[in-house]
Amino acid sequence: MSNIPVETVTKFTALQNQIWQTASLTVSEAANMAVNFSSPLVVPTKVSDLYGEIGSPMLVIQFALASLPENSTVILINQETVSGLASLIKGETIAEIDDSLIAELRPMFEGLVQGICMAIGNSKSEAVVASGLSIRHQIFSFPPNMLKADELLRIQVAVTAEGESGTAIWLVDSETAHHILGIEMPHEEPEAPAFGTLQAAMPAAQTGAPATKASDPGSLELLLDIPLEISVELGRVKMLVKDVVELGTGSIIEIDKAAGEPVDVLVNGRLVARGEVVVIEDNFGVRITEILTPQERLTKLGEVA
Repeated sequence: MSNIPVETVTKFTALQNQIWQTASLTVSEAANMAVNFSSPLVVPTKVSDLYGEIGSPMLVIQFALASLPENSTVILINQETVSGLASLIKGETIAEIDDSLIAELRPMFEGLVQGICMAIGNSKSEAVVASGLSIRHQIFSFPPNMLKADELLRIQVAVTAEGESGTAIWLVDSETAHHILGIEMPHEEPEAPAFGTLQAAMPAAQTGAPATKASDPGSLELLLDIPLEISVELGRVKMLVKDVVELGTGSIIEIDKAAGEPVDVLVNGRLVARGEVVVIEDNFGVRITEILTPQERLTKLGEVA
């Protein structure tokens, strides 16, 4: 069950057509060609479920509303969509995306953010501007406010322009969505004991002592000897049953990551780090290149406890 109220999702969905119609106008003006954003679909999505979609480099447009500067929102556009738009604007086939190309296309993407802010401002009858805008082609890393969230609102939008088509994804945390709608955040109910308390592992009635939070140094030590399964995921791919049946010795399965991209390090099925594959004597290993903070890692482990 979603932690984001159904009423919030419904109201935010009702606002989307206005937002993306305005964005279509501002982007079209900046690009000097018709670019349409349509068919927005709003779905509450767990942050952990998004990791499988963001392993490849993509266009990352990150910004916050000036009235809520600590809460970043993110627009993700895949490479194929960016290449298609760039090819139309430059009048030639663009296969490689680099910093110079992103700099050329920046006015169009700034127009996208401007359109979103204009539409939000119209709905609230006040001026709304963006702050902390960054536009980069990279492997996406969640900003702090999204790492702390269990769920986000994911808005997927169809992008079309003169025969080219693609998709864009807008990620918004619950607090930002409520702020945009002008409604109060719901009061959070206390969570049932899980990883965060010793009571989950051993009821107080059996120990003869009151339950202690795992965040206390003494109780945390009692958890440090619990075995965990660590796995390294090179990539994922979906295949039809008939293709799986046809696999044989020597078959090659193409996964969704390019050579040299970081691999995911998972603990009990939850992403806690990324790294690069290395060879140590005759064994493979992983050198950690990016890792969540200790608190974030404990939170991830608590989600599966």
